[in-house]
Amino acid sequence: MQEQLNAEDRRLQSERNQLARYIQQTFDCAICMETLPEDSVARVDGCSHELCRSCMRQYIASALQERRYPILCPMCKTNREGREPSALSPHLVDNIGLTMEQFSLWNDLQISGLSVEMECQKCKKKMKVDREDYNAAEHIACPMQGCHYVWCKKCNQEIPLGPVNHSCDGTKELDGLMQKTGWKYCPGCHTPTEKIAGCNHMTCESPGCNTHFCYKCGELIVKSASQAEVRLRVGGHYARCELFRYA
Repeated sequence: MQEQLNAEDRRLQSERNQLARYIQQTFDCAICMETLPEDSVARVDGCSHELCRSCMRQYIASALQERRYPILCPMCKTNREGREPSALSPHLVDNIGLTMEQFSLWNDLQISGLSVEMECQKCKKKMKVDREDYNAAEHIACPMQGCHYVWCKKCNQEIPLGPVNHSCDGTKELDGLMQKTGWKYCPGCHTPTEKIAGCNHMTCESPGCNTHFCYKCGELIVKSASQAEVRLRVGGHYARCELFRYA
């Protein structure tokens, strides 16, 4: 008799276990407040807020219409505790059941969120480049085939191909030209100076500078408007430097 009771108990327990597998868990949608089966849930990664798929779909459609990206969790947006709101994952949006038009807009917003649109000043073609690469770069090279235009992201000036140091105010380019040509800066006012002919004694022509310097060594000789002092200092300098030789 006991064995029959035990067998019946095991049979009933087995039936209860099978029935439990068919009974779904439920959840309460945070927007429409309905109690729905678990397979209707749309759960936001990060914050774990739960909405029904219908409410989530309507919310996403509204966000897409307003071209919002990223799309933030609607429940996090109402949070007053100051926590960073979670963003809807691409997986959630991709599988929520958007229309073709909505899905196309979603893809466009994703691309725009990860890229920067720019136009080459030379070939005039528009392109999208990776936002992280763009933010990290100082110089932009046109990726279009056949166009080798390079420009400075900060000042938009063209940067010539080759090992050229660029500065937005032109100082590095001028330094490179000065080194290439052998020109000298006035040690008094830093005005670029070129010697065309004559001796190495240079007089700065900038108004009020009154600097005399040596073109061969670049050294300051004297900063004075007194001719007597200039002659004295020039004579002293070229007693140890070469007045008429440069190379």
